[in-house]
Amino acid sequence: MMSPSNAQEDAKLDAMQRSWQSKRSRSLSLFEDLSSDSQLLAMPQASCSPSTKSLFSALQPKGKEEEGEVYSLASLQEQVVPEILEQVEQQPTYTVLDASTVGDFPAVYTVCSPERHQMPAVGVFVDKRIVPGFKYRVRPLPQIGQDPTMHKCLFNDSALTLKSIGRGYARRFTFEATDSLNNNENYFWSDNRPEGYAFELEVISEGDKFTIFDINKEAQGTVEVLQLEGPQFEISNVYSRQNIEKRANVRFTGKVEFYETGVAKPMPLSGLALAVKYKHKGAAEIVKVQNVVINKQRYTLLPGIQKIHRRVTVKGRDINDVPTQYSMHGLEPYELPVVGTYVDPRVIPGFHYKVRPSDRKEHLFGGRALKLLSIGMGYAKRLTFEPDSLLNPDNYLWSDNHPDGLGLEIRAVHKDMKFVIKAGDQILGEATVWRADKPQIEEKMEKVKTQSGKHAIEKYVHIDVMCHIAIAIPGGGCDESSERLMRVYGLAVVRKEPNRNEAHVIRVENVGLDSQLNVLFAQTHTELTFFPKK
Repeated sequence: MMSPSNAQEDAKLDAMQRSWQSKRSRSLSLFEDLSSDSQLLAMPQASCSPSTKSLFSALQPKGKEEEGEVYSLASLQEQVVPEILEQVEQQPTYTVLDASTVGDFPAVYTVCSPERHQMPAVGVFVDKRIVPGFKYRVRPLPQIGQDPTMHKCLFNDSALTLKSIGRGYARRFTFEATDSLNNNENYFWSDNRPEGYAFELEVISEGDKFTIFDINKEAQGTVEVLQLEGPQFEISNVYSRQNIEKRANVRFTGKVEFYETGVAKPMPLSGLALAVKYKHKGAAEIVKVQNVVINKQRYTLLPGIQKIHRRVTVKGRDINDVPTQYSMHGLEPYELPVVGTYVDPRVIPGFHYKVRPSDRKEHLFGGRALKLLSIGMGYAKRLTFEPDSLLNPDNYLWSDNHPDGLGLEIRAVHKDMKFVIKAGDQILGEATVWRADKPQIEEKMEKVKTQSGKHAIEKYVHIDVMCHIAIAIPGGGCDESSERLMRVYGLAVVRKEPNRNEAHVIRVENVGLDSQLNVLFAQTHTELTFFPKK
């Protein structure tokens, strides 16, 4: 006899079989009614997302070949890619700042979303990366939905060192003074604008100079920052009791000069800059710039032009001498090298030079500029200078006396030299050299053929001297009571005639005066020329 429970289970199984058979028959009839694949593809896709619909419709066949169907990739890109890009590019236009997250009052601000390199500050909220001692550009943030870089930076769009951040509900940001310490106007309050401010870190600035070191820590040249290229992204900061360290990615155009070539040219550079703010110092210091690639070589930049590392390589075959090669360190850019068998071809007897060993700061011969009388021949050249006494001529040296080499600096204009100032044919006054201790730099040397068929040697030397200027008075002469001390710049032309043993200054052209008179002459297009007074 069948129990009631078994009868109920059999009834449920029969009902389930009938339901499954009815669903199967409906699905079969549906596929039988569809006559082609196009009808299947044309069915409504109610459950698909918009992007799925576009992709599904884009994959419709454009034609048939023997091996299969061909789909249009162009139509797929036109329909699907724009929608995907539109979804990816959608970014929030605002940022919610909660001051409680930085350990301050639980105030909440909604501001325009800053760029990745910007650090916001508004009300009592100050980004923890904003630290006194580092340089920042401060840009007012716009209203929500606008470009966060649409406003110009404060303080004439320049980066200044942040000196302090005040306390209280409204924070006062004080920056370094640019005009006067007693009247510093470089400050603002964090609640001056309800939209807030964005701070942009600047580790390196235009005009900064560095020494280039290779992987072996040997100096190879120098670089000067000409122009910054884009923002500087802070990637890390480390706080300790003794200092605060920041690292930032930097990009800039630098004037690169390698010691071996001596040629400077601008190049795009990038690297990782490291700056440290020490505890008892008011401003951060650049420690180094790493991973700088120049001509497919990786270098490190250290701040400042370290003259002791400057290297000059000279070769004897360049002057048709013994095929030797020397590397000298510590020469100034305006000094001419003399080492071993090598004497720079610009060193000419008859001109005046100051001599300095490359490993010292002091000059030989008491720092005086002496006239070079002769250069000997042989492996070690003897350089003989004008003696103090004809009975005991001891102002000479050998090119190999100093293993580190010598640097010779040309001197065209000396103390107490007198000049007549002319503008065309008109005499304007007289000038007497009072100080001539700044370097004088040789620009070029030329050989000029004379009427006798021989050649004179002319050197063009940049000078920067202090002179007593006396203005000429009508009727001739100069008014000595109205003498003025002025700084004079110019290009001195020094000429050594053939068969003469001494060179003389024949004129100083392209003269500039550190005075308001220079403005007057410039406005009237008057060129001043200094001629030696006879």
